[in-house]
Amino acid sequence: MVTDAPARSAPSLVLRLVLSAGVALAVALALVGLAVDRGFRGAAEGALEERLEATVFLLLATIDLDDQGQPLVSDALAEPRLGQPGSGLYAGAITPVGDWASPSLYGVIDPPRSRLIERNQTLFRGPAGAGNYYVYAFGLGWEQPDGEIVDLTLWAAEHPDRFGAEVAAFRADLWRWLSLAAVLVISAQLLLLVVFLKPLRKVAQEVRDIEAGERQTLSATYPRELQPLTANLNALLATERDNASHYRQALADLAHALKTPLAVMRARLESDEREGSEARIEEVERMDQLIRRQLERAARSTRRTLNQPIAVAPVIQRLADSLQRLYRDPPVIIEASGQEGLSVRIDERDLMELIGNLMDNAAKYGQGRVRITAQAGESGAREPGVEILIEDNGPGIDRAEWNDLIQRGVRGDERREGQGLGLAIAEQLVEAYGARLTLARSETLGGAATRLSFPPR
Repeated sequence: MVTDAPARSAPSLVLRLVLSAGVALAVALALVGLAVDRGFRGAAEGALEERLEATVFLLLATIDLDDQGQPLVSDALAEPRLGQPGSGLYAGAITPVGDWASPSLYGVIDPPRSRLIERNQTLFRGPAGAGNYYVYAFGLGWEQPDGEIVDLTLWAAEHPDRFGAEVAAFRADLWRWLSLAAVLVISAQLLLLVVFLKPLRKVAQEVRDIEAGERQTLSATYPRELQPLTANLNALLATERDNASHYRQALADLAHALKTPLAVMRARLESDEREGSEARIEEVERMDQLIRRQLERAARSTRRTLNQPIAVAPVIQRLADSLQRLYRDPPVIIEASGQEGLSVRIDERDLMELIGNLMDNAAKYGQGRVRITAQAGESGAREPGVEILIEDNGPGIDRAEWNDLIQRGVRGDERREGQGLGLAIAEQLVEAYGARLTLARSETLGGAATRLSFPPR
């Protein structure tokens, strides 16, 4: 029989909450960062416009026009950067007959673009509309001594490197502090999760204690939200214990009720000297054996949902010793070895019956030698699986016969005593515990090799 592979363990609640909260926090901080960055950029552009406007008014305080309307500017500029070539801050004046540019434009290959604008109008443009510069321009009318009004446009420009450096520095600080805030928030969230999920960890620990047989019920000191869960679990455990106890008692009563009628039938048949009485006595004994075996089997099937772990090595060693004493003539050599620390969660009587039936078949149908080994199987999140291999040096079993042999009442050798129930009972137990029973050829002894695999937890 082959069962489905065990389901993969799902991510923990802490991991799910941290990941979901981390994603939400990252999205929220990203939106906040973008909004703050956009706000700072707007404020920085506003401050830049004010700086350029102030430069224009400083230039206005030092400018004059000659009789032809040509701009005249004093060499002593109010803004020192305007007199430094390539300083990044530039200014100029434009009239219909000529223009003036600050000494800071000397050597600049790609100067800012500017033009006359209407009187009492202002203009502020970024790099896209003014070459590679931020430009502020102010249009006005300049009255000459003869009363003529001359159109005059004053402008100031700044290279975007300074603005870009300010924005970059702010962005670096912004994302640095937002990252620190994210780390602090996630750390605080982890701390809160550890505190808030403590009751769930307590439930898990108490369930493990119940599995290990160290306690019978869950404690009642849980938050109000978990009390329905723990109360239902306690009720389920109590109901399971009561049902198993009542079932065993009912089976014991049934066995006692059948015991007396069968004894009376056997006594009457033994006193009957008519022909065929011996055959009827054998049938009654066979009925008695079947009833006892099935009652015992049914009693064992009342297993608990949370079974305690049973060490495998002592069980197989005890069974090997018993079978070695049973099969003395002819002698059967049984080698048993088991990895220390291996355990399976199964009723101990079911484990002994399951392995015992397989070992008994190997001893009965082999040729005097049986080997049983137990080792760790597939790894699991909580407990590894267990692999138990039973080999003999007999003729082996054809795979075509295997499905017939596990049917109730079918025997591999009709000349030997038995009811043909061993492998059928083993198959039922394998199904009950989600294990797997497979047949192969023994590589060391040459006979049959049955592999019993318990899944990991």
